[in-house]
Amino acid sequence: MTNSLDPDSGRKTTGTLPFAPGDLDASGIRLTRAELARFLEVSRQAVGEWVAAGKISFGADGRIDPRQAVAQLLRNTDPARLRSKVLAPLVSSIGGLQRRIAELETKLAAAIDDVEFNEGAAAEVIAQQDTLLDHLQNERDELAKYPADKVVDAVIAWMGDACFSGEPTAGLSLVRCIPTGAPGVKQKGAQDGEDLE
Repeated sequence: MTNSLDPDSGRKTTGTLPFAPGDLDASGIRLTRAELARFLEVSRQAVGEWVAAGKISFGADGRIDPRQAVAQLLRNTDPARLRSKVLAPLVSSIGGLQRRIAELETKLAAAIDDVEFNEGAAAEVIAQQDTLLDHLQNERDELAKYPADKVVDAVIAWMGDACFSGEPTAGLSLVRCIPTGAPGVKQKGAQDGEDLE
């Protein structure tokens, strides 16, 4: 029987590392072009083409951090065109994410258009309500001379003109919207009991 190389093999948990995990990032692993090609499982010519095209850039010492190389490559290249077996899972997820981003950007543009339209419509309705309120207050004494149902008809007609004509309603009088010749509507100066004809 062979002896275990780990004298503490009965222990169920592993101990803490003698260094912080972040220290591995500072270890300064840098690769040459050939090493990067082997690391990414691509040809050296592919790495040379990436450098020539400016997709990745090596340091003055002719080496690059592999994390920086992958980040530069993904930022400057269409991930769907990468043929690295090592990056295949990453590339497949990036393609799906890019399609999802394009779809969401389209939906966002449509939502922004809807918001702008709704804000404009709401501002228009508020302006119409303010104008109607001003007319009701300014023409109150004149409107009080008419039957209530005719005043309601006038308000409905005024709102119809305001909503469907698209014309400014500030100068449109409610009194002028009262149907002329309607039963119960008296002309100015008409005697009591005389209806307009």
